[in-house]
Amino acid sequence: MSDARELLAVREIAHAFLLAEHPGDVQQFALDRVTPLLGATFSLVMQLSDDGALLRPVAQHEWPAAYRPWIGALRVRVGDGPSGTAVAERRLVEVVDLFEDPTLDGWHDVARELGFRSILAAPLEITEGPIGAVAFYFADATKVTDEQRALVRLVADQLAAATDKSRRADALRRANAALAEANAELEQQARQWQAAQRARDASETLVVDAMLALTAAGDDRLAADRLQALHTLAVAAQEYVEVTQPFFAVQPADVDPREALLQAVGLWRSRAPMVPVQVDEPTVMLPTMRSDARWLQRTLELVLGLAVAGAATDGGQVRAGIRLGRGFLAVQVAWDGRQMFDGAPGDQSRRPADILRVCPEALRWHAHDPYAEARRWVSAVDLPLARALVSRHGGELRIDTTGAPDAVREMLLVFPVDVEQH
Repeated sequence: MSDARELLAVREIAHAFLLAEHPGDVQQFALDRVTPLLGATFSLVMQLSDDGALLRPVAQHEWPAAYRPWIGALRVRVGDGPSGTAVAERRLVEVVDLFEDPTLDGWHDVARELGFRSILAAPLEITEGPIGAVAFYFADATKVTDEQRALVRLVADQLAAATDKSRRADALRRANAALAEANAELEQQARQWQAAQRARDASETLVVDAMLALTAAGDDRLAADRLQALHTLAVAAQEYVEVTQPFFAVQPADVDPREALLQAVGLWRSRAPMVPVQVDEPTVMLPTMRSDARWLQRTLELVLGLAVAGAATDGGQVRAGIRLGRGFLAVQVAWDGRQMFDGAPGDQSRRPADILRVCPEALRWHAHDPYAEARRWVSAVDLPLARALVSRHGGELRIDTTGAPDAVREMLLVFPVDVEQH
């Protein structure tokens, strides 16, 4: 073997080690360069399994073509054969003539099929221990020189270093990715908590304003009526705090959405019989929803209550219905009457409910108001509470605020369902 060729091979392998991103690149490059220099017929790099019991091929040079399709299934147990012994004993293993070694008679059939007689195997070692082996196979009985042994040891060291470098780089990438993911999750949680806190602060302002309005001096309304309105406000405020806590979770069960809507309609028909509430029966069979029955019922009661308060005018009425779409159920609640919500200037059609609030004027009633019962059961917190509950069910609350002052208003609750319309 020419010293110049050996030095060139070492230089090329070192260069490949510096530039390669994956250990397989260096492994293949090294086998392709060194195998011909040694005069070997073919060669193989094997990687140690995580449990340290088996070696499996990860790179090869000129492996016999007839057996190449099955090379991926090859496994060598640590301690068996030259490669297994090299890993187990962490030393260079030379077999000059396999057929003359009685301890390797179990390998004779394999050697005849693949066409080799001699083997030179070296372990791939890092600080933590062996991680694989490189083996060179010779067609004839071959005794290698000290220079060849030194070259194989050098190649084995480079292959081990390349594999270790790649593993450490992969571990670093995984750690960085996990850190980035954790940071993104923390940032997302922080944004959610900040948004929830802003919403809670806004709701507290609504509660305080409503309490001041209900307890103002000189109010001629019955004290019992105002106390009942304060109780309604307090219940909604307490529920809003509960629902917006990070640990709050719904308890899903199979719920009939039509039955839930009819129960909510029945409640408001008994509370405010002066406001007609009509139900548009669905034209198709509705699937059950995976929902929290209690909180879904409460959500529908809140939305219907807002509509009833809006329709609490001469000639006002409410219409409610459910329609099935592809992958969703939509509960539609519409009313003709007064506008119930206001928001920041410039708000557009179908505004998100979080930038709207219930108009204070829509909830006021006087001592002899014929529609007082339709308003006293509705609070300023009902809109943010309904929106929070819909969100907890994976849905969305949409509000249409367009049109003339006497136009039909609409709220749409959209919930995902597994059944699609056909």
